[in-house]
Amino acid sequence: MIISFVQSEVGRSILLFFAGLIAGFINVLAGGGSLLTLPVLILAGLNPIVANGTNRIGILLENLTATRHFQQRQPINLQQGGMLALWTIPGAVTGAILSINISNLWFQRLLVIVLLIGAATLLFPKRTQFSLGKRRDGQASPWLYPALLGLGFYGGFIQAGIGFLFILVLSNLLVQNLSIVTAYKTLIIGIYTLPTLFIFAWTGAVRWEPGMIIAFGGILGARFAARITLGRRGEIWIKVAVVIMVVVLATKLWA
Repeated sequence: MIISFVQSEVGRSILLFFAGLIAGFINVLAGGGSLLTLPVLILAGLNPIVANGTNRIGILLENLTATRHFQQRQPINLQQGGMLALWTIPGAVTGAILSINISNLWFQRLLVIVLLIGAATLLFPKRTQFSLGKRRDGQASPWLYPALLGLGFYGGFIQAGIGFLFILVLSNLLVQNLSIVTAYKTLIIGIYTLPTLFIFAWTGAVRWEPGMIIAFGGILGARFAARITLGRRGEIWIKVAVVIMVVVLATKLWA
């Protein structure tokens, strides 16, 4: 009965919407929402490559929505955020092109290791987080820029878990305030997702109808998450979401 409901037009739309709603919320707080939306898109009848491309519609719109809300409540330097995003675009474009034909097995293994190390750094006191050279908080480390190139490549290739990786890199190499980090993260992901979506669409790997349904749910989830992130307990919410998603991501990706 459940399978037949999901395969119906109404059931599929409802499933896509709620998957987008939950994923949009998770993606803004930490990352990893794509591990929910990708299986749902495949369950809805899309092959994995098309699901990967279609998923970018929701990622683009929910991150741009969250960025708008962050700017209304706790503005960040958009010029600096835009410059940081430019460092991700070459990697993102390359990753999107390669994702059509190359297996992601080794990326999955590497991601699990990075996630576990990163979660540990968030649980430590700030003075124990890694620091490559002395710098004041808010000043970019020289290591930030090659890291952004790598993040762009992974984001263009598979995307799942990229939000958490941005939190890890930005909080250690740019600024420690996690609410500001999350605002930069959503802006950067929104910017580099635009050319990757174009590449997937150009190669016919995007289905707009299911993508827009997920995107609508994602926008609502992102708006709610942006309000929580900017509250008094925003950093606690982010850390809790990160730890939970690390466990889920590590289990699914290593399997």
